[in-house]
Amino acid sequence: MTTELTRRGIRWGIPDAVFVWVGAGTIAIFASLPVATSEEIDPLYTFGVLLPIQQLAVLGALVLVSRSKGRGSLRRDFGLEVRTADARATWLGPALQGVFWLALLPLVWLGGDTKGQQLVEELGQTKDVLAVALFAVGAVVMAPIVEETLYRGLLFRALLRRVSAGTAVFVSALIFAAVHFLGDPNAFRSLPALAALGVILALRALRSDSLSAPILIHAGFNLTTTVLVLLAPDNLS
Repeated sequence: MTTELTRRGIRWGIPDAVFVWVGAGTIAIFASLPVATSEEIDPLYTFGVLLPIQQLAVLGALVLVSRSKGRGSLRRDFGLEVRTADARATWLGPALQGVFWLALLPLVWLGGDTKGQQLVEELGQTKDVLAVALFAVGAVVMAPIVEETLYRGLLFRALLRRVSAGTAVFVSALIFAAVHFLGDPNAFRSLPALAALGVILALRALRSDSLSAPILIHAGFNLTTTVLVLLAPDNLS
């Protein structure tokens, strides 16, 4: 990372990453209150209201942190940008998805339960084209931008100012995986894959001092998940 991260003008740190996560989560909880008593939530509401509200809340909080404690720019503070020169990195996402899937097969066979993350399960159960489109936008476009800016931008860069690069890589990856589990217990079996993905994304962010490649890798990873779920036999019938 550049030495600019240590300049006195930057006052954001690890507590601000907690603030962003807790604040966005609180807003998402309030957004879910209208359907809190429903036994089954309409996927359109999940993908068209709840998911966008949470993602926009994270971005809004990041902007607030940048303007109040940083240099007022998500690119200059956290490295948020997407460069055409990094387009090839997108293909690493599907490759990682394949490797992780093969690595997790023994756990699936031993556990006997193939239930996946809640949002992915909901995608697999819906036949609504609009709901699928909204999920794709949220998962393939918004999620990589939002999550990379928070975890490999704010959190990772804050850690780099306190600990060694290696420690920052692994701690940020573990937090990335743990937060997915806290938000959805069904993600438990995917924790090793999520942590490994977090390590790879952090290493790319460290190497390039930019979120461009991590965002594109993350997008390719999520796109592969979306396509595989939609092409599952149950969804083709």
